Amino acid sequence: MLCMHCENPPCVSAAENGAVYKRPDGIVIIDPQKAKGQKQIAAACPYRVIYWNEEKNIPQKGTFRAHLLDQGWKEPRCAEACPTQAMVFGDMDDPKSDISKLIASGKVEWIHPEYKLKEKVGYIGLPKRFIAGTVVFGDKDECAGNVSVTLTGQGENQTLATNNFGDFEFEGLERDREFSVRIEHPGYGHQLFNVKTLTDIYLGEIILV
Repeated sequence: MLCMHCENPPCVSAAENGAVYKRPDGIVIIDPQKAKGQKQIAAACPYRVIYWNEEKNIPQKGTFRAHLLDQGWKEPRCAEACPTQAMVFGDMDDPKSDISKLIASGKVEWIHPEYKLKEKVGYIGLPKRFIAGTVVFGDKDECAGNVSVTLTGQGENQTLATNNFGDFEFEGLERDREFSVRIEHPGYGHQLFNVKTLTDIYLGEIILV
């Protein structure tokens, strides 16, 4: 993961003596001389993209090759060298730039907007989370088809029925969100699960009795 080059970077606030600063173009820079010994700079990053170099006793991170940009380069080396153009670099304040057009298209996502750091690095096609499971009728020891499964939370309210194999799956869920899954069928007690989508979730074999 790249440095997010936040508009409100917590590493700048954590640093002493101006050891971390934001350039006029928005790139966040760590001064290796001033930052020596300041482990709190690395600890302040919620994305954990600042690593501590034990040998040099300094925090380090990506800089977009700012020194090359200062020499007239139009984009960092990684963006220039990528054969599939997976990286797009540009001026977010210029509505005509490629990056601004991508953001305006609605395709760009921010990994943790809830941090309120106004990150400058976004992604397209971030993988979503799923919640899945398999329901079994305990008294019959057989797959429980056509069982009602309801997902609620975070603005979601979906109900589906298990397939002939007792399987269900909710797809396209946001990361790091809390949901409730309720499984019920006439004549059986219900099952309720409270989960958080830190990862994809498979609830396993769920037995109704």
